Amino acid sequence: MMTLEKVMAIAICIALCLQRLSMAIGSICWGIAIVCFLGLLYMAYEKGDLKERVQNFKPYYKVIGFMIICYIPAVIFSVDIKTSIKAFFEMWIYRLMPFYMVTLFLQNKNWLQKIIMIFIVATCLDCLVAAGQVLFLDAYRGWGFGGHSLNLASLLSVMVPFLTIILFDDAFSAKIKKIAQIALFCAVIGLIAGKSRGAWLTLAIVLPLVAAHYIKQSKKALAISLAVVLLIGFGFAASPQYKQRLISISNTTTDTSNADRIRIWKSCGKMISDYPITGVGLGNFSKVYNSGYRLKETVQDLPHSHNNILQIWVETGTIGVIGFLSMSFFILFRNFKEWWKSNNPYNLIIWSSWLAFMIFGMFDLIIDHSAMTKAWWFLLAGILSVNEIRANKC
Repeated sequence: MMTLEKVMAIAICIALCLQRLSMAIGSICWGIAIVCFLGLLYMAYEKGDLKERVQNFKPYYKVIGFMIICYIPAVIFSVDIKTSIKAFFEMWIYRLMPFYMVTLFLQNKNWLQKIIMIFIVATCLDCLVAAGQVLFLDAYRGWGFGGHSLNLASLLSVMVPFLTIILFDDAFSAKIKKIAQIALFCAVIGLIAGKSRGAWLTLAIVLPLVAAHYIKQSKKALAISLAVVLLIGFGFAASPQYKQRLISISNTTTDTSNADRIRIWKSCGKMISDYPITGVGLGNFSKVYNSGYRLKETVQDLPHSHNNILQIWVETGTIGVIGFLSMSFFILFRNFKEWWKSNNPYNLIIWSSWLAFMIFGMFDLIIDHSAMTKAWWFLLAGILSVNEIRANKC
């Protein structure tokens, strides 16, 4: 690897691990990584190999590019253009940078695996800190290094399927499986401490789909899955607090959090009806929502819709939501198809993690979590790149 690529890789690694703990350190490291990336872009252009680098991941660049183009009308016809320009560059240019950095220049398998493993270790510590906050600070919900428990929950929702596949699939070494085993244990602790019903529901849907494939092939996978189900079931049954938390998922009357989500989703329907084509403009949800669309019976001051698709639909209109769904379905269908044909675990990792991203995004606004979004784009790029390097060697 070139020196500039190594500096970029180290900056990305530090940013990923520390951005939830310190926004300042994270921003500085991402800034260093972006400067390195721009330098590498210029060098690749001068050398004439930029076109070749783009080729390997061209379908992904195309569909992401299409999505970004679909958001532009929402900026041009925004109710507040200044806010929308800022939101556009923040959410759909800056936070996407890790994907381009990795797929264009960070194509060393050993470095990628090391960064991913270091990030997994950092996430394990995040989970243990969340548990400590519940046990020793008497917090109702642990939030880990970040400011909100849902940020950690959204991260764990996409990482648990990824770790489960590593644990079950024979394509991974014993050493990597051991790391995945420890990380899964920590993730379960984090999910218990965070008390996120959205994360529980997401994993209750995604994990059986992942485990079913391995249960058919391995008695060990069946035994582990049954043991986990029984352990979780016993844990919830033995704890009145967690039992009540689980039961409350279906409570849409007296549970304020659930009831207000439904109310704000109704408000979203009215906003979409009034701004159907290009939406209210990126970053303008709260401003327009509070200008007359908030229902009188809504209790909480919700800053967003708690739903990825509705948020995008309100802010970017039908044009924008078509772009987002096109990208999402492309990732899901392409990787499921590749996995079905070749039984490649990397495709299954991407498919299951993106499915978890989409499902959790029905209950909370993941795309507004800066640290989570950058981490996810890095993981997507990292897994795609490791798979591509592996395929080329074969």
